[in-house]
Amino acid sequence: MYKNGHIGLALLFAAPFAFLFGILFGPHWGVLTLVFSFTTARVPDMDQRLKILTHRGFTHTIWFALIVSVAMGSLVTQLVSILEFNTIGNGEFLSWLVADIPTLLLATFGFMLGFISHLVGDILTEAYDYTINPYWPISNKPYTLGWATADSRLWNWGLLLCGSVSAGTVLFLIALS
Repeated sequence: MYKNGHIGLALLFAAPFAFLFGILFGPHWGVLTLVFSFTTARVPDMDQRLKILTHRGFTHTIWFALIVSVAMGSLVTQLVSILEFNTIGNGEFLSWLVADIPTLLLATFGFMLGFISHLVGDILTEAYDYTINPYWPISNKPYTLGWATADSRLWNWGLLLCGSVSAGTVLFLIALS
């Protein structure tokens, strides 16, 4: 799957959660869920730019997704803590993390949606002899459905259109509430 397909699928995955979080926790969480998912939708493919990594290797596992999502969620939580509470230099190491578990969980979940959608997108498509092993090193079982080729314009642009419409609808509904 190419960039447009991955972005569209991430927005499609995030849209129902963005709506739910926007209603339950405030409109900003709806928007942020979409943004966080969008942000990580392409991260696993960084392995194509770094020659030391194998394409669809470790960056295409749930472990990598979890590690990076928690790290990014922690960064967001720290930034929120600084902006809302001005905790710079208060001497309480990591107190922001414990004090704001909901922010950490919501942000981490939003980032994780982008990663998971990427893995699902790569499972749905076939690209040469690539498969993904999302549970490596615990399991080496490869996953692929091969429903479309990775370079399918219809598939990639169709997912981008569906994801964009879903995200736009959610933002509209959140704005009305």
